[in-house]
Amino acid sequence: MDNRERTAEFITSRADAARVGLGSDLVIAGGWGFVNNVLPIDLANDRTPLPEQVEAQTRKVLANFDAIVKARRLSRDQVVAVRIALVDLPRLEERVETAYAGFFTAGRLPARSVIGAASLPRGALIAMDFTLYLG
Repeated sequence: MDNRERTAEFITSRADAARVGLGSDLVIAGGWGFVNNVLPIDLANDRTPLPEQVEAQTRKVLANFDAIVKARRLSRDQVVAVRIALVDLPRLEERVETAYAGFFTAGRLPARSVIGAASLPRGALIAMDFTLYLG
């Protein structure tokens, strides 16, 4: 068993962010990376108001994910699964699909699920979890 399999790394982009008390931005363990509950917040100031439209929130979540993984020289090509939590799923799913389309390279589309949520932190309409394979 190599060192990568025995230890976990807990990474936060800003130690002074309000969200830090709740979890790490990225956890690397056993050749896997986990980026969970990515919200449409401003990573530089997580108390900034959220974008209003679900399309803008979706693009912000994806940009936040990119910023988190790029800080560790990881990429979206390593994503193997995405879970999307969406408030008002029947009404907003198609609009999210439009904003999400093209983010991942054709032929490298991760497994994905979309679940309805009654509510999300900060009144967000969308949140995403990403699983990366680092092997």
